[in-house]
Amino acid sequence: MFTLRLLRVLIAATALVFCPAHAADGRAEVSRHALAAPAAAEQSIAGLAAYLAPSSYSPADKAWAIFIWIGDRISYDVDAYLRGDVRDTKVTAEGVLQRRATVCDGFAAVFSALARAAGLEVVIVEGYAKAYGVPEYTVFNTTNHAWNLIMLDGRWQVLDPTWGAGYVFQDRYNKLLDTVYFLGQSEELKFTHWPVDPKWRQVMGLSLTKGQFEAQPNVDPGLFRAGVRGSAISAAIAEPGYAGLVTVFEQNHRGLRVQSIPLSQRLRAGQPYRFRMQAQAFEEIVVMNGSGAVPLAASNGLVDGEFRPAYGSMLVAGRPKDGGRLTGLFQYTVE
Repeated sequence: MFTLRLLRVLIAATALVFCPAHAADGRAEVSRHALAAPAAAEQSIAGLAAYLAPSSYSPADKAWAIFIWIGDRISYDVDAYLRGDVRDTKVTAEGVLQRRATVCDGFAAVFSALARAAGLEVVIVEGYAKAYGVPEYTVFNTTNHAWNLIMLDGRWQVLDPTWGAGYVFQDRYNKLLDTVYFLGQSEELKFTHWPVDPKWRQVMGLSLTKGQFEAQPNVDPGLFRAGVRGSAISAAIAEPGYAGLVTVFEQNHRGLRVQSIPLSQRLRAGQPYRFRMQAQAFEEIVVMNGSGAVPLAASNGLVDGEFRPAYGSMLVAGRPKDGGRLTGLFQYTVE
């Protein structure tokens, strides 16, 4: 029997799951080289840039090498965050290189310094971000974030090395390489990033005013990691009677690519809902609602099944192929 107590146990276990970072497709060798950077190369910006971005690399590979090195070697300064010091405009790239912990300005500064030393064109952008701890519909009075834009293939593209390096959960920092923020797409970033300079808003393809940005609901980046497109989220928010997005356990979606799931947090009892996703990392995907765990139909890693929920809580969970226990993916309320 599926009980509320079991649901709470699964949710608690989910918060402790660590997902290893994976190299971006086609850049495995670049990743291995970057992550093997010796201490001797890390003593200066010039020396590190020479190691990470040799002349044989393409500009995009140079940017990736720098991004993944930062994601592996630099940590977010949670102590500063908890003191309310979310910005540090006086930070230097050299200081970050020595200390290895910083807030967003330091991440942006060290990425910018390394990229420029590697011959890339890059800028630092300041603005508002709907990050961890920012209440929904916050009206921003001061900027709270900094990130980068880089010129690749003749156009500016977005990188956020801070969010790409990990996340804060329950006031603790968790290292997790997140490629959502490497050359991010405007249809996703419009929910989370808003530059104060209109020039960079135009470059990022963001047409929202500050008020419109603030009026958007918070969107858990875990949906983007699971492969949900920003356009689908926009459509769900625009639905009549919108009452929130599905709860997502964001750290559990490596090896999961959503093609179609209900995005509304509230479902109707007895109505059919389709779940279609590539789930190569999971032995099975199950739905827990009312009377045990019901496996969704799957073939060769493609999960494609329909489920009619009963009243109460409903959890979509996955059992990893490495033999781990069921871990929560998506949670709904059925009315």
